[in-house]
Amino acid sequence: MKNKQINIVIRLISFLFIAMFIWMTVQHFNAQRLFDLMHTLVSQPWHASYMFIMYGLAFVLRAMAWKWYLPQARFQTCIDGLFASLFINHIFPIKIGDAARIGICARRDRLSFAIVAESVIVLRLLDLLVLFFFAFFGAVVYMHTVIRSAVIFPLVFGGIVMLFFVLQRIDLSWLQKHKQHWNMIWKSRRFVPIVVAIVFSWICEAVVLFEMAKMVAFPLSFAQSLWVNSMTVGGQIFQMTPGGLATYEAVMAFALTRIHPYWEQAYALALVTHLFKFLFSYVVGLYVWFRIPTLWTFVRKEDAA
Repeated sequence: MKNKQINIVIRLISFLFIAMFIWMTVQHFNAQRLFDLMHTLVSQPWHASYMFIMYGLAFVLRAMAWKWYLPQARFQTCIDGLFASLFINHIFPIKIGDAARIGICARRDRLSFAIVAESVIVLRLLDLLVLFFFAFFGAVVYMHTVIRSAVIFPLVFGGIVMLFFVLQRIDLSWLQKHKQHWNMIWKSRRFVPIVVAIVFSWICEAVVLFEMAKMVAFPLSFAQSLWVNSMTVGGQIFQMTPGGLATYEAVMAFALTRIHPYWEQAYALALVTHLFKFLFSYVVGLYVWFRIPTLWTFVRKEDAA
């Protein structure tokens, strides 16, 4: 019952974002502007390559953090698992990429599914904590505009309700079971490098938005890009479409217009940035599919499970 209640809250917030995206599309869609942006991106291969490298570096840093947390795993396996997860999450409407990520690591490196799953969960929590820090700091800076938005109140209410149900759902026996391993990581020398790698991975990802903003002529500092990117990625917990389509654009445009109320530019920037990430996910997905030809069979098994 608790799972059903959590899903209802998530779906309601997701529908709110989708409705917001539809409204933005009706009001601000400009095909010529988007065509010009894509033409600019294609005509600047060095610029596009720089963004591709920085976005790829973000996943390399996350793979390093995973490898440090789980020394038994190979670095190549960590990279393949992360890219497979990204690819799958951009194809399926629900986030099942982590299931494939866990399975790839456990089967290829012959590790316990429970231990690998624990590492993924802990690293996801660290991701969320880092994103929350960036998002909270930015929200404080821009609070004078955030609180004036009508959409912020239902979002806050939904977040509080969801947090209440999640806290009720936490299995303390699971936490106790892995407490010893977590304490070992916390007290070891590996913990600081893991956190530093995660922090810099999100900084690298923010570079994509920062560079795209230049193309759209949207006035955005790098610190602002970091905040907007953190808000946007955090909003992906409400994903109901492949790659969080609509949710991503709605959250990013909302955050961008808290800085400057240029809705048409914000909408275009959100679309072209998400398009870039879709293309990246498909490129690395083909790479992973080449390395793991049985990927689709494995995904179907995980989805059925």
